[in-house]
Amino acid sequence: MRLIRLVIGMIIAFSLVFVAGLFLVPGERIAQVAADELGRRTGREVRIGGEARFTLWPDLGVTVDGLRIANADWSDNGPMFQAQRVTIGVDAAALIRRDIRIRTLHAEAPQILLERNADGEGNWEVGGKAAVAATEAQPSGAAPAATAAAPVQRPAFTIDDAVITGASVYFADHRTGTEVSQRDIDLTVAYPEARGPARIDLTLRPNGAPIRLSGTIADPRAFAEARISPVVFDLEAPSASGRFEGRASVGPEAEGALSLDIADTGALARALGRADPGLSRGLGRDLDLAAQVTLTRVGLLALREGRMSSGGNAATVAADLTTGGPRPRLNARVDAGPLDLSALTAGGAPASVSGGGAARSGWSTAPIDAGSLNRLDGEIAISAPSLDLGTTEIGQTRVLVTIDRARAVATLRELRAFGGLVTGEFVANNRNGLSVGGDLRAADIALDQALTELAGVTRFTGSAAARVRFLGVGQSVAAIINSLSGDGGIDTGRGTIRGIDLDRLFRGGDPSGGTTIFDETRATFSMEDGVLSNTDLLMTLGGIEARGEGTVGLGERRIDYLFTPVSLKARDGRGIALPVWIRGPWSAPRITVDVEKAIQLNAAEEKAAFEQKLRDRVRDELGIEQRDGESTEDALKRTLEEEARKGLLKLFDR
Repeated sequence: MRLIRLVIGMIIAFSLVFVAGLFLVPGERIAQVAADELGRRTGREVRIGGEARFTLWPDLGVTVDGLRIANADWSDNGPMFQAQRVTIGVDAAALIRRDIRIRTLHAEAPQILLERNADGEGNWEVGGKAAVAATEAQPSGAAPAATAAAPVQRPAFTIDDAVITGASVYFADHRTGTEVSQRDIDLTVAYPEARGPARIDLTLRPNGAPIRLSGTIADPRAFAEARISPVVFDLEAPSASGRFEGRASVGPEAEGALSLDIADTGALARALGRADPGLSRGLGRDLDLAAQVTLTRVGLLALREGRMSSGGNAATVAADLTTGGPRPRLNARVDAGPLDLSALTAGGAPASVSGGGAARSGWSTAPIDAGSLNRLDGEIAISAPSLDLGTTEIGQTRVLVTIDRARAVATLRELRAFGGLVTGEFVANNRNGLSVGGDLRAADIALDQALTELAGVTRFTGSAAARVRFLGVGQSVAAIINSLSGDGGIDTGRGTIRGIDLDRLFRGGDPSGGTTIFDETRATFSMEDGVLSNTDLLMTLGGIEARGEGTVGLGERRIDYLFTPVSLKARDGRGIALPVWIRGPWSAPRITVDVEKAIQLNAAEEKAAFEQKLRDRVRDELGIEQRDGESTEDALKRTLEEEARKGLLKLFDR
């Protein structure tokens, strides 16, 4: 408000002093008197570094070169305002009536420095009480007011055409360390009728491309004095347009209806001098927004009745954004319809490589940019009836995302997936390099759907409950998977394993190609450096008990697992075990029976009987007498030692 008064005071000072001395003193002297008058009104030193030129027709005007207005005495950063050239043209007849009708006001390449010191004082707060009183007083040479209490009669003030070209504005807040600068600014203002509306046309070029804001202020005087005025503004920018219609002031504060239509957020970000966020179509690359917004003087931006859409995705939004501090803080609630998020996985499928005669897939090594985690703090509650992730579909979802100093925690309040329910926490931390982790629990999960869509494993069916804690570090999916550590467990009910027939295996046939039906499964596991290890798999099925141990290379997508089913009723209830190796890429592993290990596990009794029979035969052939408590091996050893001793004695007898 005081900055606008400064501009108006400058115009009044130059105009009145110029008229008063036009026919009495030279032009340079008139310009200096005007500068002195402006300095008196503002309390700031005003200098004119170049010449001053005057015109009488078609308007009464003055052009000065090198105009400079000093900064506040607490700043040493140079003048607050300086311009190569300033031209002011006024209506002489209106000026005689003590009205200020500005026909033209042109400023070429002005440089404006705005600062706020550590105490919160702005350098635009020009003049003390004396200077403020001077702006309210009558012009120099006029008779003083009759009484101090008499109301000040301000002259009518209008502007036909005010044009600023090539302006530079620099703002520095020394309390918060905030610095903002804009160059190559163009501004046009028209205020043709006193107490009428003002038309504004502002063009900014943060990165070269023009961003234009145009509109109407219904009550410019109220707007300039930080009081509310009805306003309408239209925005035109690369790949974007918008409109605000409501009330506002230079407080800054605003309230009204906002609409935005952005065809390409990347193009808009580049025009604003920001990095392209790299959003996909349907996920913010294109964006339509309509909402009621409120901006308060303390920096709170509130959004209500928001309707947002991108592609075929739509949601209602309510949000509060608080500025100030090291990062903005956002508290928001997003209630979405069915969301298509398939663009998140489109094009990100791992490339196929060959190895070992079978195809296997590798994880993506594309760098993950998690820098956005450090740009915002807050809490965002999101709900949606369904999520299409491209590789899988998720049902009803309720998630609370909390972001604090580059660490985001997604609390899964409800996530219906694979026929069951997933709850827990997922964490992404970018405070010192990217790491991801979680503590998740799942119930009633359909194994066939989950393993097929998540890992490409199609052999298992059944319902499962699982738990997992994990942590991975790295700047790509491949790095994270290969660094995974943690632990977990799984319990299943009745299900099947396709591709292996244990019943056929025990009958001596080929176990591959069939199906095994099991009653339940229990297992725990640990992870280290991207390798999952298990030693306690237990699976029970009709008359068969199966155990397992081995590793699954999550990073390499390979499996090396020994699965050992035992037929409990075979061999008259003594049982028979047939160990099976499952090895190779987990999408197409080789399944083979370990014959050597099978013999070791199943022929223990036969081996013991054969060894005993051999010992008895050796004892009988050699005539060995076995003493009480002595084994056949010990008796044989003793006999050989005795015979050797006898042979040595015979040598000495000779």
